[in-house]
Amino acid sequence: MKDRYFYNIDLYEWQKGKVFMLSEVASLEEYHPINILLSKAIADFEAGKFSYDGATFVKERSESIFEAAAFIHDWRNAMGYISKQVDKEMFDIMSVLAYNTNLVIWRFILTRFTFINEWRHKLLCSYVGAIPPNLYVKPDLNY
Repeated sequence: MKDRYFYNIDLYEWQKGKVFMLSEVASLEEYHPINILLSKAIADFEAGKFSYDGATFVKERSESIFEAAAFIHDWRNAMGYISKQVDKEMFDIMSVLAYNTNLVIWRFILTRFTFINEWRHKLLCSYVGAIPPNLYVKPDLNY
């Protein structure tokens, strides 16, 4: 599955995936930064601004290809933001949403190759930068 834009996805599959992603963030406050990011990513996907084919090389957390952390991460990459900071954002989101440790470890290993994706975007002239303006960072609660 490559380059799956909103208009390429069955409406039932999208609704099921969207409901799952929204259920992942349902316990967060309405204006939590992750909710805001997910809402923006969903709006851009529905507007056809980026394609999504699921998490790269690992199984998703859900039965469909849709899950919040990978969806937001792919949205960031599609918008031209590729970096270790964007990868860390995905890990912070996975931490807040209590993703399975094995899944986090596999994604950690795979993100060691982010530099390849960064080079690719630079060659394609689609690289915007390393840090998006509204990057989510999990608060450090060590006082």
